[in-house]
Amino acid sequence: MLILDGHNLIGRAPGLSLADEAGGREELLRRVGARKGSGRENVVVVFDGNRPGSAQEGRFGGLRVVYAPAGRSADEEILRRVGQTNAQAATVVTSDRGLAARVRGLGATAESCEHFLARLARRPGASDAEAKPEGGPREVEAWLAVFRERQTGKGRAP
Repeated sequence: MLILDGHNLIGRAPGLSLADEAGGREELLRRVGARKGSGRENVVVVFDGNRPGSAQEGRFGGLRVVYAPAGRSADEEILRRVGQTNAQAATVVTSDRGLAARVRGLGATAESCEHFLARLARRPGASDAEAKPEGGPREVEAWLAVFRERQTGKGRAP
């Protein structure tokens, strides 16, 4: 099961904005639904707050769309759903570090929005090995040192 933190994704997706919440939700669902295709994976997109005039839970293409009920945040709804399923088979997409830590504590996998969006943008059939690897803090600091040396003229280029 793949559970997406909807508003968190909108805030990080290129071309989407929480300023146009309804448009952002619809476009996010369209993008994710288009890439899901006829895949058998169960995908649930969770948004904060039940919207007036809309169902608490519905479908958009092959996706299940959930609005957290009154008095419950999307984070709480995501945790509830992870707790009700085989957590080891669940992946939650969020860049909320607190939520990611709690999800991992339940035994599920957490994937950052940025990583998920990069996978979503890749052409169908491309493997994860084709993805550009993300550099860690040490690698970033090493490259910053190289560029500082080049600017000051100290040190040699690699």
